Amino acid sequence: MSSTAFAEQGQIKQNGFFAGTSKVLGDDKGNFTIIYDGMLGLKALDGTTFGDKSSMRCVGSIVVFAGKGYESGTCVNKFEDGGTATSQYKGVFGKMLRWKYVSGTGKYENIYSYNEITGNYNLN
Repeated sequence: MSSTAFAEQGQIKQNGFFAGTSKVLGDDKGNFTIIYDGMLGLKALDGTTFGDKSSMRCVGSIVVFAGKGYESGTCVNKFEDGGTATSQYKGVFGKMLRWKYVSGTGKYENIYSYNEITGNYNLN
């Protein structure tokens, strides 16, 4: 006899305040690099519960050449129950970033996430 346990699932919707440090190096031609490291205090929104009253530390960078570039980084959520969840993000600087949970501890050990995609398609 065997049993299967399914992890909780649901929507993630949060906001919070970011406090941290950054280092910037660049020129007046739109070429620069920013490295940042900071903490967020998070609150769940609109009836969601994931990560309510948790903290998140993020370390990331933005690299831009001639006004075009990318942002990427890693964050670790720390939850009230002692568990953690690590996420990574990347994308075009100035646009919506793609986030993905990649690992966790405690009840978040098997966490995974995916991005929803909206738009149109044509098979012709």
